[in-house]
Amino acid sequence: MIVTVLAGLLLHAAATGAPAAAPQPPVSAAPTADSSRAAPLLRDFMAHRRMPGLSVAVGRHGRLVWAQGFGVADLATSAPVTQESVFPIGSTSKVLTSLALGQLVEAGKLDLDAPIQTYVDFPRKAHPLTARLLAGHLSGIRNYDVAAGEYANQRAFGSVTEALTVFRDDSLLFEPGTQYAYSAYNFVLLAAIIEGASKRDFLGYVREHITSPLGLERTGPDRRDAPARGRVTPYVAGWGGIPAPAPPIDSSNKWAAGGYASTPTDMVRLGNAILAGKVVRDSTFALLTTPQRLKNGEGTGDGYAMGWRSGTRRFAAVDRELRVVHHGGTANGAMSFFVLLPEAGLVVALQGNLLFQPFGPLAEAAYAVAEAFLASDSVQVEP
Repeated sequence: MIVTVLAGLLLHAAATGAPAAAPQPPVSAAPTADSSRAAPLLRDFMAHRRMPGLSVAVGRHGRLVWAQGFGVADLATSAPVTQESVFPIGSTSKVLTSLALGQLVEAGKLDLDAPIQTYVDFPRKAHPLTARLLAGHLSGIRNYDVAAGEYANQRAFGSVTEALTVFRDDSLLFEPGTQYAYSAYNFVLLAAIIEGASKRDFLGYVREHITSPLGLERTGPDRRDAPARGRVTPYVAGWGGIPAPAPPIDSSNKWAAGGYASTPTDMVRLGNAILAGKVVRDSTFALLTTPQRLKNGEGTGDGYAMGWRSGTRRFAAVDRELRVVHHGGTANGAMSFFVLLPEAGLVVALQGNLLFQPFGPLAEAAYAVAEAFLASDSVQVEP
């Protein structure tokens, strides 16, 4: 593995039933022309943002072709980031929930348009709610009450059902389908629906049907009581952008919405498997990644589908627009971005241990990595 420590920053303080797959060996440490173009871009990005640590991985036509850690996992110890360093991935967790939904739809166990009470004990509201509406943030269910401490949650919830008690009795903000309003609680409720449809607890379902079959050994719930081996120390951008340790939170209120931790290597292996049709069928993935529309036929303006955002982006390396399917996430002291370019068979995952605003620059850094690899003759793009 290749590990680069930035001295300047140091100074600034897994319903397919598939059998378990054997873990893949580490990617070759040998630099390539692609990574040699991309690495300096990431170093510059880190220096500009004063990011302590960053990890990247790239998949190409089903293979993990680059994984590299930059900077430090912990400023106090100077422990380096490696390709095995585990980062909280925040809302990128929603792609796991989306894939679980897709598997249950394929198995005939879940109807996206059935009333949610078919699967979960949840109060009926002024208007019917469905899994499809929840997955597209079209339900009218509210988001975190930040002032009440719901985002920086300190309470340990014993189950998904218990986590519903925070918002289950609240009124809807609007008639479902008439507006788009991003809310983590949509996905907390989806976790309960997945449990009802699968007859399995949410964390167990994801482990047994997604992460374990794919050998994603470093992907799992970000537990405050039992941090993953190799978990980075999270930081927030303080005065002048200088990293300050992020206060601990408890993610048991939002596993399906933003409570997972992973590595870019694991996420790229997931992306490779998705593009190969090994997680859900291609037709199901198309369903999950087709942007939803409001009742009046208008788009939401965010390209949001069901746990994924989807659209097109122009890449200079190929002088054309390519479809991009992605999700990003912010956690308490970390950020992540996960993007698939199906026409190029390309997957990029980028994770860092500093939370800063706005989010856009991290996504742009990931797209810059994609651009570097698209410039290679070895990347074949479908016409």
